[in-house]
Amino acid sequence: MSSEFIEKKRQSWNELEELLKKSRHANAKDLNRLGYLYNRITSDLAVARRDFPQDSCVRYLNDLASRAHSTIYQTSPLKRGSFLAFLRFGFPAIFRENFYFIGAAFLMFAVAFAGAYISALRTPEFAVNLVPDEVVSHIEELGGGRWNTTSAANRNLFASFVMTNNIRVAFLAFAGGIMFMFGSVYILVYNGLLIGAIAGLCHVNGVALELWSFMSPHGYIELTTIYISGGAGMKLGYSLISSTTLTRKRTLVNAAKTAIKLLGGCVILLVIAGIIEGFISPSTLANGVKIGFGMLTGILLFTYLFGMRSHQE
Repeated sequence: MSSEFIEKKRQSWNELEELLKKSRHANAKDLNRLGYLYNRITSDLAVARRDFPQDSCVRYLNDLASRAHSTIYQTSPLKRGSFLAFLRFGFPAIFRENFYFIGAAFLMFAVAFAGAYISALRTPEFAVNLVPDEVVSHIEELGGGRWNTTSAANRNLFASFVMTNNIRVAFLAFAGGIMFMFGSVYILVYNGLLIGAIAGLCHVNGVALELWSFMSPHGYIELTTIYISGGAGMKLGYSLISSTTLTRKRTLVNAAKTAIKLLGGCVILLVIAGIIEGFISPSTLANGVKIGFGMLTGILLFTYLFGMRSHQE
């Protein structure tokens, strides 16, 4: 019965009402809670429309959802000057809320990477055909243990290619999502194959340790931005094909605003990765030290993304 449904949901509706009343003075934590309750109210609205289409609660929920939507998307943390609060709580919260998409992006990249890496070990010709010629020639030149006797500019050339490629991929994976997710999926899979092939060729030519010691300090952050950007792009594409109580245009707009925030967080992560790459990755520190530093950045990154929660979450 509608009365039981209303009684069960009343508390969260009232909380949303109170947050809307003080939205002009809301901080970043209030806005995060507002976003969570907005998702709850749209779900409740869908249930009410299905089970009690003639009940007055449908009109009430529709009005409440509309007011919440207007408040959320007219008052973002970045516009209110709460940039640091967004970085501290907002970005990790959005990351977790969209982890299904980001996790799917990671799996696509990882499976393609593993397939190409194994294929390169078994059949190096496969990787040679996939990787650009100039990168293959540099890997071969650096093989045979000659990494440390080669000039820094030369030995970092193909590793820098990987870094530049990753940044480009992050933005392409995001933009490609507008093609009903197919663009993002293609970018993730293709570049998983490409990076896997490069890693496999490095192993075959005896410079795998040097490659990983170069990539490790900044690689955890850099690759994570690819997964996040790909997930953001997939969210965009999914909004075009998913069935919701909102119009397709409104669904796309909502998804785009969330996806852009994810991409904004990726830009900050890429800046951090770039700083690390400039000072740590090409340094003369021992390989083990650089790999250990990379593992530390990975631990800190995932602690931040999964552990930073406001008291209202």
